[in-house]
Amino acid sequence: MPRMAVAERRRELVDAAVRVIARDGVAAATTRAVVAEAGMSLASLHYAFPSREHLIEAVIAEVTAQERRAAEYGLLPMATVDGTGAGPADPPALEDVIASGLERYVELLAERPEREQALLELALYAMRTPGQRGAVVAQYAVYRDSARATLATAALAARSRWTVPLDEVARGLVMTTEGLTTVWLADRDTEAARRTARFAARAIAALAEPA
Repeated sequence: MPRMAVAERRRELVDAAVRVIARDGVAAATTRAVVAEAGMSLASLHYAFPSREHLIEAVIAEVTAQERRAAEYGLLPMATVDGTGAGPADPPALEDVIASGLERYVELLAERPEREQALLELALYAMRTPGQRGAVVAQYAVYRDSARATLATAALAARSRWTVPLDEVARGLVMTTEGLTTVWLADRDTEAARRTARFAARAIAALAEPA
């Protein structure tokens, strides 16, 4: 049997830790629980990570990187805009563009609740742990950057302009998605989340006017 490379071993252990955290919480992600989840020996973990703390740091770094990549695709679907910056002949209503994106967000949330629960667990852990808060700050900075870009594009496609600073709208969008996530994880009511998404889209779109 070929020997597993250290990088591959680290990746599998990080993935296993994320699964344990999503299922049982950060406190339950002991070294023994993680190696059992990964199907490895305790010696394999200590070969890849000096301690549990180093493993959790790697998990936070990996999850933050994954969220950065996901956020770079945008919190909302990019409305089609041609090379001149002109939208279609009959541009979509801004509320519909935002609602479509938020409803898609709800669908993705319902498809991968374990991942979102792990993100919540890790964010709380990082907030409490000295030296780790910066990871959460960086993660939310990426969310806001993505929200600014996608809201700007949505407004352009809908031939609208924001009447308040875009940074404020972007922060509101991020807070909306975070609220949708937390409440849905609590009640798992997808239909209610969709209705809330439509309500939020109406409220956000009200901050713009025809260009």
